[in-house]
Amino acid sequence: MQTTTISQLGNSNAVILPSPIMQEAKWHRGQKMTIDYVAQAGGVFIRPIIKASTASSRSKQEFQTWLDEFLAEDGALLDELA
Repeated sequence: MQTTTISQLGNSNAVILPSPIMQEAKWHRGQKMTIDYVAQAGGVFIRPIIKASTASSRSKQEFQTWLDEFLAEDGALLDELA
């Protein structure tokens, strides 16, 4: 566990994230994040914003890879069933 201090940054407050945390989370400066207060935990939850188009594109690529492999392995069987 690492500790940090809440600082003032202009009219807002800021928490400086230590470099080891940034590296482990694979976050980078300037990355868009969401932050939510979690009452049950008495703290905040910070996570990166993932663009829907990126996730959708990745899903399409994964599906296409799966389909190509499936057809390569079982394409002849599908032809017989048709």
